[in-house]
Amino acid sequence: MGDKDPLFMVAPHATTQSLRYGDGQQFQVELDSSRIAGRNRPPEPAADFASEVRRQLTAPLDFPPLELAVVPGDRVVIALDRHTPGAAETIAAVWSVFAKRSIKPADVTILQPASWKLDQLPDPRVALPKSARDAMHWTIHDATDKKRERFLANSANGERIYLDREVIDAEFVLPIGAVGFDPLLGFRSAGSAIFPGLSNIDSMAMARGQDHSELRPEDDRPLRQLQDEVAWLLGVQFAIQILPGSAGQPAGVIGGALEPTTIAARDWLTQNWFVEQPQRSEIVVATVDSDAAGPTWEQIGVALQAARNLVQRGGKIVLLTNLSAEPSEGFRYLQQCGSPREALKPLRLESPPDLVPASRLAFAADWATVYLVSDLSTDLVESLCMTPLTSAEAAKLIGCGGAVVLLESAQSTFGYVP
Repeated sequence: MGDKDPLFMVAPHATTQSLRYGDGQQFQVELDSSRIAGRNRPPEPAADFASEVRRQLTAPLDFPPLELAVVPGDRVVIALDRHTPGAAETIAAVWSVFAKRSIKPADVTILQPASWKLDQLPDPRVALPKSARDAMHWTIHDATDKKRERFLANSANGERIYLDREVIDAEFVLPIGAVGFDPLLGFRSAGSAIFPGLSNIDSMAMARGQDHSELRPEDDRPLRQLQDEVAWLLGVQFAIQILPGSAGQPAGVIGGALEPTTIAARDWLTQNWFVEQPQRSEIVVATVDSDAAGPTWEQIGVALQAARNLVQRGGKIVLLTNLSAEPSEGFRYLQQCGSPREALKPLRLESPPDLVPASRLAFAADWATVYLVSDLSTDLVESLCMTPLTSAEAAKLIGCGGAVVLLESAQSTFGYVP
């Protein structure tokens, strides 16, 4: 970061800037080099991700090869975080190791965390041989089902920890997930697939809270500490950390012992997705890719927070997406209130499941003028305190003004001005 940060480079002359967004769309704008305060360069997707996964399982970080961690007859739970890029290829590589150890596919369960969203998740078994695919279990955890929960232990603070009984009964638990910046955790990693998403509804409600926007990702977070403690209490040894690249694709993977892989993945994330600027700019252009989750309001919230952190008060945020999903519960407070600031109080009081992304939109719209390129109707965008634009209108708007920061794949970015 700082002077050594490789993410930012000043264009040597006036040029046409091209940014990817949506599911492959290109946005182009002509800018004088003197106006470009910075531009990030997201890591490209891995050329052969499946081969990288296999290498990490054979020669992992601070751990023997994965095949030595299991024995025939073991019941295995793969805790797969929701919307993990490259999930199917990773599961296929893991299964090839388990098959060598004579693990039966019927003794393997892929367990994914619960969520307040009713979205459809892609089947992570699609790359498996048919015989394994048909026998291996795939379950979305139900946090409301009391029959599924089982007591693990008390935390250091005396908190009773409950997890899905499949996890507690397993001989081997393998968390798989993408590393990323998180509003509550600071950093999200493979271990985040276990708690609170595989716990009960009370733990999930406890974890729901206001965005710690005043903190840097590495600052202490109580929920992250509890998450690490739960993984330790469960005896998790091995983890697979997916490194996010541009266009919603995996850029790489780190496999091995849980703690060192988590540290290595967080360091990689900071090097590649942490955007630090010396001062705020008049305009921030942020693009959102369609990844494993598709364009979502959660992605919009992350992109808006990154842009808000870098734009000056009263400036302009231009968000380029192909978002078409209707907003969920929390965003309706913006539609009902007279201003973004007025929406913040009922959001905090009611604490809807989408509190964080809705609050991020309110904070951004209160700080700067937010322009949105999307597939949503004009009336809907305006009701959410944003100004709708076409991509051509966005290029015209950006072409005039002061300093500009360009953020590609902003849904994976953390923006920071000291």
